[in-house]
Amino acid sequence: MNTKILLDNKSIDRLIIDLSTELEKAGILKDDRLRFRLSLEEMLLDYQSTFGNKCQVLVRTARKADKLEIRLTLEGEEYNPLKESESLVLIKTLHGWKSAPTYQYEDGTVGKNILIFRFAVRGSLKENLIFTWKYTQASKKYLFLAVLLQLISVVFMIIGPVLSARIIVELTDVAIYQVICTAFALFVVNIASSVIMAGCNWAYNVVYNKTLTLLEADISESVLKIENKEMEDNGTGLFIQRLTVDTSNLATAFNTLADNISQICQYVGILAAMIIVSPIVFIAVVLLLSVQIALELRRQKVSKDNGRVYRNYAERYTGIVGEMVRGVKDIKLLNAEGQFERELKERIVGANDSRMKWDAVNRSYRLVISVIREGGALAFIAILAGLLSVEKLNVATALVLFNYYSKLGTPATVLLGTILDFVTQFNLSCERLRDITDDNVFPKEKFGSIHNTNLNGEIEFKKVSFSYNIGKLKTSTRWVLQNLSFTIKPGETVALVGRSGSGKTTIMNLISRLYDPFSGMISIDGINIQDFDRESLRGCISVVTQSPYIFQMSIRDNLRIVNQALTEEEMKRAAALACIDEEIESKPEKYDTIVGEGGISLSGGQRQRLAIARALLRDCKILLLDEATSALDNVTQDNIRKSLDRIKGKCTVIIIAHRLSTIVGADRILYLQDGQILAEGTHDELINSCAQYRELYEKEDKK
Repeated sequence: MNTKILLDNKSIDRLIIDLSTELEKAGILKDDRLRFRLSLEEMLLDYQSTFGNKCQVLVRTARKADKLEIRLTLEGEEYNPLKESESLVLIKTLHGWKSAPTYQYEDGTVGKNILIFRFAVRGSLKENLIFTWKYTQASKKYLFLAVLLQLISVVFMIIGPVLSARIIVELTDVAIYQVICTAFALFVVNIASSVIMAGCNWAYNVVYNKTLTLLEADISESVLKIENKEMEDNGTGLFIQRLTVDTSNLATAFNTLADNISQICQYVGILAAMIIVSPIVFIAVVLLLSVQIALELRRQKVSKDNGRVYRNYAERYTGIVGEMVRGVKDIKLLNAEGQFERELKERIVGANDSRMKWDAVNRSYRLVISVIREGGALAFIAILAGLLSVEKLNVATALVLFNYYSKLGTPATVLLGTILDFVTQFNLSCERLRDITDDNVFPKEKFGSIHNTNLNGEIEFKKVSFSYNIGKLKTSTRWVLQNLSFTIKPGETVALVGRSGSGKTTIMNLISRLYDPFSGMISIDGINIQDFDRESLRGCISVVTQSPYIFQMSIRDNLRIVNQALTEEEMKRAAALACIDEEIESKPEKYDTIVGEGGISLSGGQRQRLAIARALLRDCKILLLDEATSALDNVTQDNIRKSLDRIKGKCTVIIIAHRLSTIVGADRILYLQDGQILAEGTHDELINSCAQYRELYEKEDKK
């Protein structure tokens, strides 16, 4: 890209869009692209206010194998926005950014301000092959067997044209016996080649299945370890696309590579035979193929860039389809079909337009290549005819050469296109899967090394502060919790109360380490929760949310998720405590009833009670209930409260409830406001000492 623009707002917007597209095509990470857009806009607006909107900017991009450089040059007096700008957005965007721009000033007759952005382009073919080999090496003996069989088949494919030519010549000479012998030899060669290729395909299939199994298991494990905020920020579409489409592309990588290499060996063998039979024809064939190869190489480069853009659109489309399928009931009840249809159509159009652009480029190149290929075939026939006319070739040799070219001409350029398409798709898929496993792209949850499964359940917050904005390039930070400190004793039942947004659910998310605090420390039994290993921390905490996820399986399997050795008696006892046993027993299939995706066949209250039963079966030392009974009627809610009273003192319980009548029996109530504890005590104590709590309770009492 090499262009010059004025510093007016419209030109700035257009430039930022064009350069962002270049970054996307190069596979630059989303966070880097966002920082680039924000910083570039702020710096260009700074120059606009300094030099005016008539000032020109020269923009040049240079892309190499492992680096993309964007250089912006503005003529005028020296002005360094990296130091002199007062923009808070620019300051925060550049802070801690590895790809932050550099500034230099060239003094001369006309001074030049130069800003340079440098981005690392990830994923060479060599690195991607090494990454994929980790999953393929377990079945390497089958891969080597397949390659060996395919190389043997190459020998038969080179022999075939020679035998075919002999048959034609011998038919011309009416040598019947020789024709029969040669035809039988050709039959044996073709049968042997078919048997060998069948064995080759079987071996390749074994490699594919074993590789796919290992790859999907490893990528799925990586997805489960990704930090919760990354999952929420990126949406499900990105991960679904990569777990389904890209894993399959990688699983076929070495199969395809080996297959292509074997075919290349075949074509090398044919070219070697050609140079022995007729050096003149060999030179002509090489020249004819060179033009087609050059065009294929150019097509592959353009195709890779457009393919990356299409994949990004496809991820966004998959994401909204997943949302639509999961939320179809709510969409109908909200009468939001029109809005979803418009959004879906917009993403479909975006994905299809990018795919059409991708296909159009490929079709254009392939049309030109096809015309050149057919012209090459015509030229080859003319060359053979000319050599025959001057008796430089005999008929048998010409037939052999023609048979070779028929196997080499069209298939060779098609093979080259296939190889280049494979490399493009392989690099794109590998790049996206390597991102999943890369902690720098998708940070993973990190646990400590302390293993302790015999905890008492004491919880302590020490000056904990937290914000969901941290690390999201926002100029202002809204603190959900600020220097929050409190202690919950083992076996104590504590309720968290406060208006929406006061930090109640955040406290539970921090205890279970779905998020980590920005500052301060959270401990269980005096040990920082970040020092526990995953099994110790998550193994001692059971959580029931307001909208628990019920899996698409039987009620029995939903309960057994937490304990595969669960007995029938334990299952029914937990269901009874959660007040759902009678409803389960009333169903025709009882505990074997399939509940549908997300528990769609159950009511909201039934899903909550099933989740409570599932949590009770874990028998953890800490139980977190976040509006866990909000969908229940008063009678059922009271029965569950009585059931929870039975485990009182046996485990630490933290309850969030908007209906204050459900938490009046708590040992202690913490009233939260703006991320801090405004008041604490029993229900009776807060009624007398906390006006805000009393107001909430009285409003509820009047309803």
